Amino acid sequence: MLRLVKPEPKAGQCPVCGEENRTESPVCAACEAAFGSSGGEQPETNGIDLARYMTNMFPWEPTQVVPKLGSGRRWALILCLALVLIVVLLELLRSPIPACWEVG
Repeated sequence: MLRLVKPEPKAGQCPVCGEENRTESPVCAACEAAFGSSGGEQPETNGIDLARYMTNMFPWEPTQVVPKLGSGRRWALILCLALVLIVVLLELLRSPIPACWEVG
């Protein structure tokens, strides 16, 4: 396999486009304008929670505990007790009154 070797740019050439570089910066003015001067600026990462995207080293490690807003078991218990109360009341209304409770 043959690899093409790119020759090193000469002292007065831009390493990006190969044109003559008349500025003191390492790249020519056209390349500087095209690529912009990033200056090594890092984008702000304050708004991103990077820990959210990291995995645990071991799968059994606990993750961050998220507090529950309401317990589903409490509402299920209240619903069950309400249904039992409704069934008992409907059964009492449907059943005949015993003879000893009759007045008159």
